Amino acid sequence: MKYISAVALMTCAALFSASATQAADIIFEEPVAIAPPLLNSSGWYIRGDIGYSFKSSTDGNWNFWNIAGAPYRGIDDTLHYDDFKLKGGANYGVGVGYRFNDMFRADATLDFFRAGINGRTNCTSYVKSHQHGLNPVVDDCHYEDNSTANIWTAMANAYIDLPKMGSFTPYLGAGLGAAYVNYDTWKTSEICSVCTDPYRSDKEGLDSWRFAMALMAGVSYDLTEQLKLDVGYRYLRINGGKAYGYDAMDRASHTAWGEGPGATGTQAKDNGFNMHTVRAGLRYEFR
Repeated sequence: MKYISAVALMTCAALFSASATQAADIIFEEPVAIAPPLLNSSGWYIRGDIGYSFKSSTDGNWNFWNIAGAPYRGIDDTLHYDDFKLKGGANYGVGVGYRFNDMFRADATLDFFRAGINGRTNCTSYVKSHQHGLNPVVDDCHYEDNSTANIWTAMANAYIDLPKMGSFTPYLGAGLGAAYVNYDTWKTSEICSVCTDPYRSDKEGLDSWRFAMALMAGVSYDLTEQLKLDVGYRYLRINGGKAYGYDAMDRASHTAWGEGPGATGTQAKDNGFNMHTVRAGLRYEFR
């Protein structure tokens, strides 16, 4: 019996030793993380925006044409608008762009804005004297003007995307380009408390191409990997240009006061616009 027990113990020890050796030989490997497939970006994107431009004030000048005969016929004075306002309203834009890397992108945009225009100027002493017996001091005579301007801008813009914060990416941008400003018919009315025959006229609105520049700041939000919501502010400066021409009476080659050539060309010019706009839009990046 003692011999059998010794053999059994030796057998168990051998089996245990073999099991321990095999267990020591087992290598535990960490699971390999499989990265999601990378989406290749073409860099190109399209955008669409809608915004609101706030009311702003500007100024301008217009030439007073004397319709009397020679030697008085012609421009008597150049008057400065006492008040010249661009009303607020909605604007719309589309564009196409290219992302160079995570920081730099650029796009070309086309925007449209239709704005009401109001102007006011005090009557000249000549007009006050003619209407009211050489008593311009107590007179309240002034001109009120109104029209509508259709404004198109074509801009080339560059942006710096700042470090991303979750799904939000703040950015700064600047742009250069051209603005096409086209005025509708310009209506002028003489307003005063004692005018016996107040002046009324319709003048042809003029159009012109002008230099434009813009500064932008905003933030985009990743709706998906390709679609982004863009909310921002834009300051747009449009240089001055032609506003309207002369009315039919000024253009006439003769009047009851005498013969002479009529007025031609541009009667009024605005001094440009400073437009402040908040915008929201979508950008879609192609893969």
